[in-house]
Amino acid sequence: MSPVRVAVIADAPQVRARLQALVDATPALGFVGSATDGETLADCFAGSLPDVIVIDLDPEASDALRSRFDADQALPVLVLLTDEADSDWIQEALPGNVMAILSRDATPGEIVAAIEAAAAGLCVLPPEILARLLTGRKPPRPMASAVHVEALTPREIEVLAMLAEGLGNKEIARQLTISDNTVKFHLSSIFGKLGATSRTEAVMLGMRHGFIMV
Repeated sequence: MSPVRVAVIADAPQVRARLQALVDATPALGFVGSATDGETLADCFAGSLPDVIVIDLDPEASDALRSRFDADQALPVLVLLTDEADSDWIQEALPGNVMAILSRDATPGEIVAAIEAAAAGLCVLPPEILARLLTGRKPPRPMASAVHVEALTPREIEVLAMLAEGLGNKEIARQLTISDNTVKFHLSSIFGKLGATSRTEAVMLGMRHGFIMV
């Protein structure tokens, strides 16, 4: 099996060096490059993107993160290292291809495990964020087990499954032989039915309600 191709984005040279050393020391991972921002990193690959990008993130960088990585193409999954994991801006600012959020104090073993999990399509979240996602949309007690989510159509389930694989709009459109606008229409319907506000949340809710398996 080929190693998971990992790139790093971080402002501080010492952080980039530390993360590169961690990846280099892990046989299942392969280091493919690093940069201070997404635009610089993208220029290094000429269309051949890494599997996972590890990003050392400050809150003020959140807008740039969205603009650089929330694009209509199949993107690498993102693993974020941040001191603000439980802050409100995290959930509002993150693009849909974020699969893992860790504290900057995470151990090397935790970072490696998060990279491997993200590459396998699994989400890695701090307990406080997971608790917020699990309880934030819980219905009133009288409705208990009946979280009345409108059923997704077979086509919407196909789109959601591809979303879970990390595919962007253009790749979904190509595989299903439909237009980009049709993909966006399906995504809008999926978000509305599930009550999701991001791609990551849509995938998590789709798994919770049994529409997809990852």
